[in-house]
Amino acid sequence: MTWLSQRERGAVLGIRFVFWFATLFGRWPARQFVRLLAIFYAAFDRNAKRASRAWLERVHAHPASWFDVYHHISIFAQVALDRIFLLKGKTKIFDVNRTGNEHLIKLARERRGAILLGAHLGSFEAMRVSAEEESFPLSIVGHFENARMINALLSKIDPEMAESVIHVGDDPVGSALAIRDRLAQGHMIAVLGDRVGLNEKTVSVDFFGKPALFPAGPFILAAALRAPVYLVFGLYYEPNRYELFCEPFAERIELPRDERGEALHRMVEKYAHALERFCRKAPDNWFNFYDFWGEQDNDRD
Repeated sequence: MTWLSQRERGAVLGIRFVFWFATLFGRWPARQFVRLLAIFYAAFDRNAKRASRAWLERVHAHPASWFDVYHHISIFAQVALDRIFLLKGKTKIFDVNRTGNEHLIKLARERRGAILLGAHLGSFEAMRVSAEEESFPLSIVGHFENARMINALLSKIDPEMAESVIHVGDDPVGSALAIRDRLAQGHMIAVLGDRVGLNEKTVSVDFFGKPALFPAGPFILAAALRAPVYLVFGLYYEPNRYELFCEPFAERIELPRDERGEALHRMVEKYAHALERFCRKAPDNWFNFYDFWGEQDNDRD
């Protein structure tokens, strides 16, 4: 898939510099610095510009200006910067509001495992740190092929983060068994449902008026493990506010053998519609900077 083929392109060196800059000068100067970086990417990164413009025009239903694209990329840069502060435990500089947190409290109290289904919308790091502060048992599942060095670097900032990660790579059976075991221990298993991994089964559903491919894996996994599913999103609003949302999605996902395809389609469609609803709350929080619908004009800047 397109997003998995993107290189880290010097990002590790850049993150090292931003980490040093943010540690030395603090969040406000670092925010100004990443805004300058966003200008560079909005001016010269053609892939990011195309993806941002395609998204903004689809969600707002009108042409996107260069400044609109810059603002979108800038929000991504700000959230990426905040990840450093969150990993370092500097959470008091943020205004964090929680909606639906009672669902997570109940799961933790009952020591009941569940799937927490999110997306590349806003900050998952803010939700992870919030769970850590409240002592929620959380494990993170994902594809990290395109960011091994970056995640290794960030793990040095917060070594405990690495222990909570389950990498879905060359050993899908092993990762599935690890997920099963952690669910049995009462862990909340966080997975992002908007990007397709290599050789992963997909389902095409309508998303903002156009068919798009979504991974079937999270839903098949939840059905196989008979785990409840909750939607979780962490939306960022300037300058320092995070709105964390949790809501029930399905107490149990059933995929009957005689109508497995139809039932799976209904579940993915339900997720896509819910994701669309949260995207409309904060469109600039959509951080999929690749050809999500597979329809971009390669000659367009």
